[in-house]
Amino acid sequence: MKERTWLHTPAACAGLALALGLTACGGGGSSSGASAVQMGAVSVQVTDGPSDEFQHVWVTFTAISFHTDPNATWSAADATWKTTRFLNPVTIDLTTLNNGTLNTLLAGMNLPVGTYRQIRFLLDGPDAALDASALATKDSTGAALQWNDQVEYLANASTTVLESPLEIAYPTQGIQLVGTFNVSQGSTLTLAVDFDLEHSIVAFNHDSLTYFTMRPSLFYYDMSQVAAITGTVDPTKLCQTIAAAVSQTTACAFNLIAKAELLMPDGSRHFVARETSVDPITGAFTLYPLATKDAAGNAIASYDVLIRGREMETMLVQAVPVTAGTGPARTGSPAPTSLQSGPIGLTINSGEYTAQLATALGPLTSGHAIFQQTLSGGVPYEVRWRNTDPFTGMFRNPIPLQGATSSLHIAPYNGGNALAFTLATPVEGAGAFTVADNLTAYYTLSSGAVMPPPTSGTVQTFTPGLPTLDSGVQPGMIDVTLDFSGINIDNNCELVLARFAAIIDTYNCSAFLSSNGGPNTVKFTLSGVPAGDASAAVPGAYYYAYVRLWETGHGGLTRRIVPLPGFIDLRSTSSATLNGSVPGA
Repeated sequence: MKERTWLHTPAACAGLALALGLTACGGGGSSSGASAVQMGAVSVQVTDGPSDEFQHVWVTFTAISFHTDPNATWSAADATWKTTRFLNPVTIDLTTLNNGTLNTLLAGMNLPVGTYRQIRFLLDGPDAALDASALATKDSTGAALQWNDQVEYLANASTTVLESPLEIAYPTQGIQLVGTFNVSQGSTLTLAVDFDLEHSIVAFNHDSLTYFTMRPSLFYYDMSQVAAITGTVDPTKLCQTIAAAVSQTTACAFNLIAKAELLMPDGSRHFVARETSVDPITGAFTLYPLATKDAAGNAIASYDVLIRGREMETMLVQAVPVTAGTGPARTGSPAPTSLQSGPIGLTINSGEYTAQLATALGPLTSGHAIFQQTLSGGVPYEVRWRNTDPFTGMFRNPIPLQGATSSLHIAPYNGGNALAFTLATPVEGAGAFTVADNLTAYYTLSSGAVMPPPTSGTVQTFTPGLPTLDSGVQPGMIDVTLDFSGINIDNNCELVLARFAAIIDTYNCSAFLSSNGGPNTVKFTLSGVPAGDASAAVPGAYYYAYVRLWETGHGGLTRRIVPLPGFIDLRSTSSATLNGSVPGA
């Protein structure tokens, strides 16, 4: 239910295409005379939210394409797509686009006047030849990037910096953004697009290494109808270095995230409309941009701001008002809503435990779980979110949560004056959460069940709920036939089913490899894949597939990705076939 739209500002295309290294300044031609095509322009800015699972996320963009049909399938040969390709691909660290920071990815792309319904962001995958922009980009150690799409993270409970590829599923199909984008003659449509890292980046196990992929969930803002909220927490209670967070010699809070939450349209729970990290040095944060109208055009008068972190008790400030047109000082806009004129105190609490699924998520393995807490007489707030490893259906790493000795700290907004917090025990119980889970596409969030903290020890497990297919969506089946002739070294195999750069499902095909004594040609079935039928089509139910291969113990060096040609079309049928041949190295 997040509405992100656009801002109209005067701009000209001349010179911008050359400056940004574009192959063209627009997706359509124009001619002189009465039949000339009326043209407008589009600029695209990128922003993002935080995560506490990694330090940096670099992605390399190669092109942006627009279409008037929200259900059009992407093809570079399809002239109905209006595409601008970068002569020099652009590498961006998405983690720097926090606290309201925007990065202009594209300025002044000419488009024929009209209403566009779909945008594709096209990427250079991690296994493509290293682009100059990635080579020129340095990681935190000063070394050049190793992959076009890369994640930097810390080893568990250490300050050791590790690097992994960001393995975007079928990157040549791009990341999809659906909406209503009106291009008017003589004006520029400026889009602010949110990549929402905490919800989008997915850790998974690869040969005992941690690799990453994406389940993109893009949103866009109407920058003419946005607002901002700022706040500061007491920086003396924060771990101001990674070393301090790891050692905990002196108790301190770290990995703080501020979330602006709204009620779902059906009133069933709160969802995160915008989130940002809290600066570990200053304690400051800025939630921007925030929509001031919902998808139906109704005014959004206020947000509830939840602040959570490691080794601290969760805080919630309710009914924080927003005013359209406010923004950070650097934007030149009127001042945003301030939670409190001075730093907000926080309560340190090291009584944490970790949670892990007791059984794999199903019927598909790619999804997520939401950890929620509820106030008396209210509906749940999202406190934590964790994606599952799409190859196991479990969390790659257990998720840390506040335990049985913790309370919620609740305060009503007080006009920017000192907040008066009161302590509350969530309806679920101290340290307990309502856990709901879902799959990546066309499934509905499970109803949720209460998970108490562990009665002994610091580890808790929970059984995931059963997400149900959206109304009108059928459980589809894909009959797969693969030929593995000629594979003599690789002894690990995974089939991946993908949609719009997100993994939908996976299948371990290692036993079928000849190196493991397999039969070379194999048949199996994927079930539960979202599909349509002849009476009710599901326009987005088409999928792409690839095979991952590697040799045990050498996964970083021997990993291969073999795309399978074409796509699997379940838009108007609940069954399809996939046939492919996977060559040896």
